[in-house]
Amino acid sequence: MLPSGKSPAFLPGLLLTIVSFAPAPPEPPPPPAPIPADQVAALAGMLQVRHRAAQKQFDETWVYYKQARTDSFPVYVWSHFVLQTQFDLSDKKPDQIAALEAHLDRMKKLEELLKKVRRLGFGQKIEVGAVEYYRIEAEYWLAHARVSEGAEAPPRMPAPLQPPTPPRAPARDR
Repeated sequence: MLPSGKSPAFLPGLLLTIVSFAPAPPEPPPPPAPIPADQVAALAGMLQVRHRAAQKQFDETWVYYKQARTDSFPVYVWSHFVLQTQFDLSDKKPDQIAALEAHLDRMKKLEELLKKVRRLGFGQKIEVGAVEYYRIEAEYWLAHARVSEGAEAPPRMPAPLQPPTPPRAPARDR
């Protein structure tokens, strides 16, 4: 017996009584309603139009770059937008990897052209490091997608001008 005259089971019993009056967990939210077929078709059409617009603007920006009317950053940005629209068009891994390969090819072309221009004594030296970064970033994204190829979900498309989430390291034994 406790000095107050209560048994040792009193405190655990009191705690169990208090916990048994706790509210029930909230109900899970209902699944979202399916999108009507006509809206799905409209959205798919918008994605196609968006992709064509991004591709058209990239092509225009590339022409401007070759004419020395812009620097490399707009070329990178529009290539990235083309990549993003391609990711939005398909959830299939092979399509996304093909999109990443195309982005990498565009960055390699950009780097190659910049190196030629620099050898001729034109262009800005500061662009060399930036374009090298764009290529390395594209190589990383492609490698990341290929490493996660066995995963159930496709890799997350990087947000504009932000890196993808890094792959998780394997858990260590503790």
